[in-house]
Amino acid sequence: MKASDRMVTPGERLGVIEEYMPGPGTYVDGGTIYSQVVGQLMLDSVRKEVSVKPAPKGAVTPCRGSYIIGEVAQVTDKVAFIKAFKIDGRSVAKPFTLVLHISMATKYFAKTLHDLFKPGDIVAARVIGDQNYPYQVSTAERGLGTILAFCSKCGNKLEKFGAKLKCPSCGSIETRKISERYGTGAG
Repeated sequence: MKASDRMVTPGERLGVIEEYMPGPGTYVDGGTIYSQVVGQLMLDSVRKEVSVKPAPKGAVTPCRGSYIIGEVAQVTDKVAFIKAFKIDGRSVAKPFTLVLHISMATKYFAKTLHDLFKPGDIVAARVIGDQNYPYQVSTAERGLGTILAFCSKCGNKLEKFGAKLKCPSCGSIETRKISERYGTGAG
């Protein structure tokens, strides 16, 4: 049995019964194998079995309403993927990947998420959906959004400059969905 680096949450799709046999910590629905618990994905290539090793008691996991701090890993026009490293103020052993849809990013119209977030931004968000993986988050609520960002041109830390961000090194001015906590270190 080989442990993967992937942490899984209840309801997360792990495979299909044509590929693997369901093992401990899993369940089958309609021929698809899902995680039954929060834990580490385990794959046995010899026995063709997938299972989940439960996380230790007290492990930090996101749920609906959780406040998360994470790093933006990828941004498309409509979706951003965030790697949460803090959940409700507690650090996690392995980051959880969460998804932010453009409709949940701000209360105002946004043409593209590229105008609101960039890869590498540190953001505060709230979990709004925990039924399917990846869990969905929102930054539309007051106080949520980018809390730390770096210049797209030179990589230096951006400083708040009115409703935008400015690089003190190269002078570049950038837009983000800025949290009122930006630059305070408050997470």
